[in-house]
Amino acid sequence: MGFRLGIIALLAALAGGATAAYAGGAEAPAAGKAYALLLGAMPGEELFARHYRDWLKRFHAHLAQKAGVAAENILVLSGDKDFKDPIVSGLATADAVRKALADLAGKAKPQDQFILFMVGHGVVTDQVPTFVLPGPDISAQDLADGLAGAAARNQVVLNLSSASGAMLSRLARPGRVNISATSPIEGNEPVFPEFLLRAIEAKPAGTLLDAYTGAAREAALWISRAKADEGEGWRIDGKESVAIFEKLYGRQAGAASPFRLAPGSDRTRPDEAVAIVPEGGKIDESWLKRRVLSEHAMLEDGGEKDGVAAVGKEGYAPLDGKKPGEPGHLARRVVLGKAELLRVEP
Repeated sequence: MGFRLGIIALLAALAGGATAAYAGGAEAPAAGKAYALLLGAMPGEELFARHYRDWLKRFHAHLAQKAGVAAENILVLSGDKDFKDPIVSGLATADAVRKALADLAGKAKPQDQFILFMVGHGVVTDQVPTFVLPGPDISAQDLADGLAGAAARNQVVLNLSSASGAMLSRLARPGRVNISATSPIEGNEPVFPEFLLRAIEAKPAGTLLDAYTGAAREAALWISRAKADEGEGWRIDGKESVAIFEKLYGRQAGAASPFRLAPGSDRTRPDEAVAIVPEGGKIDESWLKRRVLSEHAMLEDGGEKDGVAAVGKEGYAPLDGKKPGEPGHLARRVVLGKAELLRVEP
């Protein structure tokens, strides 16, 4: 009993000594903050403009309302001149983006989190991946150079633009979680941002790894449920799947529209878990007219430049990341808006 009391007294003395040290002039370690730069590229068609505006507003709302990021630490720039919303601080030109990166990255301290969120058109020209903006575009290397000035040890890049996978190798570095909506060889307009935002919104305190793997699976399932219906558009069965299709594309009509919901679509039945890839790679009659997966969201969090995908030739294979060095190890410790990394599970 005397031994236990002695240990307790020793621990109390140590704690008191630490408190005295702070009271005597030494400052306690400051709690980390979160800073975020949200970028929207030039929208092109009105259909895509609606997507980008929605995704920017929803991510801003998540950070400000659910993740607890201070409003003054969130900056939104958009290349959409018609996007009139209080959250938008200005036009996203290359110079404005460089300045915003320098300002926000410069404010971030080592104990902070820095988030870069991007939606919109991305292209690859002469092997140079760029984010399309009014005036000169901004290259992936320009973005990497701007991020290099961030001292924050917790960094997140959510590049959800088309051709985002081609930027991955330029933006990878130790201590940074990168998520891209497409693989390096894909340049299509992705739907993955919709599913990533749904995953983030559904579990505000969840990790980036959980959000990424869940969104990769749900996006692949949703794409795989679509089947061409004899010139009538895409037939999709499943209540939520139909609702997402109509949210993204509306109820468009006309033979020229590639985004039509076929009249025979069933919005009453539950959404089924369909096959994402043909078994053994063999395409039989059941795969005729099926929509093929055209986007494979990537994750890179080891600074190795080569990302990995949770959906590939073998179908869905969620990343584990439990061991240091494994893909997803850092992402499973990161929560948006939380500067401190989560402790590693035993």
